[in-house]
Amino acid sequence: MGETATNSVLGRIAAAGREERKAKAMTLPKAMRLTLAKVADALMDLPVAVIGGVVDTVDGETIETHLNESALLMVLDGPDGHVGAAVFEATVVGGLIQQQTMGAVQADMGATRTMTRTDAAICAPLIDALLERVCPVLDDPDEVALIDGYRFGAKADDARTLAMALDAHEYAVIRLTVDIARGARQGEIQFILPVPDTSDTALPEDGEGDKGAAPNMTDTVMGLNADLQMVLCRLHLPLRALQALSEGDELPLEPGAFPKVQIMTNTGRVVGRGIVGHVDGVRAVKPQRKPSHASQPLRRESDEHMVDMPRVEELATPNRRDDDPMDVSEADIEAAMAALRPADVPTAETAVVDADIDDADIKLPAVDALPDLDELPDLADLPDLSDLPDLSELPDLGAEAAR
Repeated sequence: MGETATNSVLGRIAAAGREERKAKAMTLPKAMRLTLAKVADALMDLPVAVIGGVVDTVDGETIETHLNESALLMVLDGPDGHVGAAVFEATVVGGLIQQQTMGAVQADMGATRTMTRTDAAICAPLIDALLERVCPVLDDPDEVALIDGYRFGAKADDARTLAMALDAHEYAVIRLTVDIARGARQGEIQFILPVPDTSDTALPEDGEGDKGAAPNMTDTVMGLNADLQMVLCRLHLPLRALQALSEGDELPLEPGAFPKVQIMTNTGRVVGRGIVGHVDGVRAVKPQRKPSHASQPLRRESDEHMVDMPRVEELATPNRRDDDPMDVSEADIEAAMAALRPADVPTAETAVVDADIDDADIKLPAVDALPDLDELPDLADLPDLSDLPDLSELPDLGAEAAR
């Protein structure tokens, strides 16, 4: 009897301690309530109070039933490629728009409109700041893993499109009923986040090491299979000849078709060319690749070994300072020219005759040897020129040149 009473007293004390600890613990709804009020005041100078917060767990197959078609639907990007969602009712979005544009929130008149990307852009900073600041104040590691790493991604066109993006097996739906501008408007905000799979985070057994990181999108895409078709040539046949083909018939190929194989995708796009050959007794196609310098010019000094050109050595210039490229003396120029001049070409010093030339040494013809001008024929002895044609009939060359 005494032992039962003692256990009952200890149980009540332990239960009271648990209740007190739960009251002091920072749960997810409580953290959302405090953080949303601070974030809205800091970003928009808008009084926002969470008057109700509930966290439910729903199945991924029924997630579309929790999406309101008239609300603002947004995709949240999470870690490791996970996708979440944020749903803002139209009355909440209208209050945020009015505060950002007019600086005051008016009462909801019940008018409905289609949500746009502008609405999502205004709500995005509020979502990012809320999800970023709520994680450090949470006490439960599972709740931290649920929220950590999510950010605004994009606006969803409709509920069906958003439901197709949410492909997890189980989701946590965080419903927050908010009051905006001290009673001016009230609405609901939802955050739909996939529940983390605890099996992936289990500790390795038997000394196994950590598993590798999850593959990213690039590794996944590069690992996909790509079907290619090798087209040797194209033939044009009548339909009757095609129907008459049977096993053993021969088709004539175009001359030189083997070095001109087209590598095509299933859609008919040519992605390259190749040459038909064989490897270990099996037919194979060797792709023809363009040299890298066809698309990337080789202009650097480090690319010199890839250029098939003779090497040209730079002519060394003596007596030249490396720090002054313009410091070239006349002796340097003459030394460089001497290295390029053939041996049989005389220099400037040897080509000039250093001697005085006397006028008497120059032999010129005597002036008296010229014919006497008195011996020229008389003008009267010229023949009669009266039979020459009239020059007026000739065309005027000056007029033709002027034209």
